[in-house]
Amino acid sequence: MVVTLIGIILLCPLAAFAIFALFGLAKRSFPRQDLLSTAAMLVALVCSFILLREVVPDPEPHTVDWISIGKITFSMGFYLDSVTVIMLIVVTLVSSLVHIFSIGYMHGDPRYPRFFAYLSLFSFSMLFLVVSDNLLGIYIGWELVGLCSYLLIGFWFEKDSAANACKKAFLTTRVGDIGMFIGMMMLFAKFKTLSLYDGSENGIFTLVEGLSGTGDMIWLSIAGVLIFCGAVGKSAQVPLHTWLPDAMEGPTPVSALIHAATMVAAGVYLTARMFPILTPGSSLVIAYVGGITALVAATIAIVRFDIKRVLAYSTVSQLGYMMLAIGAGSYVAGLFHLTTHAFFKALLFLGSGSVIHAFHAMHAHHNDEHTNGEEHEHDDHSLVHEHGSEIPPDQDMRNMGGLRRKMPLTFITMLIATLSISGVPFIFSGFWSKDAILGGVLGRAMEWNSVHHYLLFGMALCAAGITAFYMFRLIFMTFFGEPRNQEMHDMAHESLWVMVVPLLVLAILSLPVVNKLWFNKDYIIRPDQPHVHAPQHAYVSPDTKTGDVDFGIVFFGISEAEAAEDEGGQDIGHADDAHHAAHELAHNIAMVLSIIVAGLGILLSWLFYHRRRFSAESVATKFSPVYNLFWNKYYFDEFYDGVLVALTVWKSRLFAKFDLSVVDGIVNGVATIVRQIFAAFIGFFDNRVVDGIVNRVAEVTWAAGGRIRRIQTGAIQTYLFVVLGGIVLIILIFRAL
Repeated sequence: MVVTLIGIILLCPLAAFAIFALFGLAKRSFPRQDLLSTAAMLVALVCSFILLREVVPDPEPHTVDWISIGKITFSMGFYLDSVTVIMLIVVTLVSSLVHIFSIGYMHGDPRYPRFFAYLSLFSFSMLFLVVSDNLLGIYIGWELVGLCSYLLIGFWFEKDSAANACKKAFLTTRVGDIGMFIGMMMLFAKFKTLSLYDGSENGIFTLVEGLSGTGDMIWLSIAGVLIFCGAVGKSAQVPLHTWLPDAMEGPTPVSALIHAATMVAAGVYLTARMFPILTPGSSLVIAYVGGITALVAATIAIVRFDIKRVLAYSTVSQLGYMMLAIGAGSYVAGLFHLTTHAFFKALLFLGSGSVIHAFHAMHAHHNDEHTNGEEHEHDDHSLVHEHGSEIPPDQDMRNMGGLRRKMPLTFITMLIATLSISGVPFIFSGFWSKDAILGGVLGRAMEWNSVHHYLLFGMALCAAGITAFYMFRLIFMTFFGEPRNQEMHDMAHESLWVMVVPLLVLAILSLPVVNKLWFNKDYIIRPDQPHVHAPQHAYVSPDTKTGDVDFGIVFFGISEAEAAEDEGGQDIGHADDAHHAAHELAHNIAMVLSIIVAGLGILLSWLFYHRRRFSAESVATKFSPVYNLFWNKYYFDEFYDGVLVALTVWKSRLFAKFDLSVVDGIVNGVATIVRQIFAAFIGFFDNRVVDGIVNRVAEVTWAAGGRIRRIQTGAIQTYLFVVLGGIVLIILIFRAL
């Protein structure tokens, strides 16, 4: 039944895309693709929940041999555990809601059917990546996800900005994918397999245990960091994060799907899945990359005015949180935050899409482009120029304000998501997942007395306060105060029910109590699962051994007492009371500090953007160097354009000049020499020697023919005379003899 359910989950979205490719693409019109794709995702969602009931504490992989090359066999199969099922539910649930929302948002688009077909392929790619039991299958799904993001980010390819954004996303992520592929090949060269866990002693997770205490630890660290490079690209970690904000050029539902459940989630999932191969060195690299990303992206978000780009940098920051948790050993906390983030970030993007859609109606009415009052983001309209950037008016928060009365449902749902991502206690899931990360990092620092982890905790705590500040800045600028553009405000209205219903569902999912309705003690990540064990060489260990089990248990909806009882009365989470007490203290401290910084961020945002007690413009002017640094996004794009791109262009021009001057010069010179020297000699030889011989042979033949022609007279009497003469001559010869 497990294999059947997984097959249905994968085949439903793939079939929806295949039907469009076979029939709709040829006709350029398949109007019911929206219902087909949405129904396929809903079926996959139902199967995911059914599959949840089939998860066992110690699942077995379902694998078949795929390709055999000599003695090496590549398998392809599925591996189902609690992590897999959680990701399946997250992907299918968010994707289903995005499909439903898109029915209203994308209505009237000339490529409406194609959009839903691409969404189906996108969902299939992520689902295939999640269930694969080997690195080869993961890599296939990984690249398919990159292809789909290229197609959807550049869906409105007639805009130069969209075409450039999809190319930037595709090329930037390829940089990380090269590192990932090299890391995979290093593991394959060492273990002669790409299977993570095949139920025997031949999986990578089993074989890697044999490297503990050997000289291969540096090699394993390098392999782990290279595989993480793929996650750096896909999950937009510094320094490969620049593509994700530009990806906002795609339709808003695409942004919700990319940021919540597919492409960027793939990197976090891969890093968590490869947790058993991480060494102290590679784990520390991951943690620092995540911490720096969380802080850098958060500071950039506080100066953005494009509502979608604020959310984009928010996603980058939250992904950094997840990577920080995994690098610090709290991979359960990282996956917990991945799940909660999927719901409230999808809600935020779809809510912003609801606002944008409402303002599009004003543009459609004003320009008389659509009789039904609907227009989409790819339509041409005036742009606000700001520091060289271009922000569509319907995405510029400076054109908004006072929308809470015009769009009450959108306002309430986005406020719930904002409270969750800001870490407001205690009824919002984002608070628990963030607190799990902060507590895990601080606990690691206290346990090891590590300066590195204290610094990482400081980064995460600072980013948490900034997150609360810029998210409430978005809420205050969009929904509070007086309308800044009265014409746009007057035409704004609440979105259609097909767009509002997904917002309400995601708002409910942003409450932590919902998790307990679906997860019970049968689905806890257990330390006896092979993929959960950290290698003996790693300084990190599963959360169930570091005290983070409390938050893992909250996530899976069971009590600590139930977990202990299920393990025969033994306390599975604590090696000893002192160890548990230290981590409990760390979580308590982290909880208090997180509440303080979140409250401070909300307070400052309220004073700046609602009460107007302070002027953001005057602060920006006073600290202009810092503001310019944030506004210019730490000059990453300028560095890439001015150094990497410019160097590439310079090298290409240099090679072009070398080709024209040197290579073509050599070729042309050889041609001249051949033409003027060898061709002349060969012509002389041909004319004098070859033609001379041929002509002499012809002359001799002609002369001989002329003489022989005299004998061939054609007169019968001549022939008779010659015959008679010959007979006489023969008789005389015989007589003489």
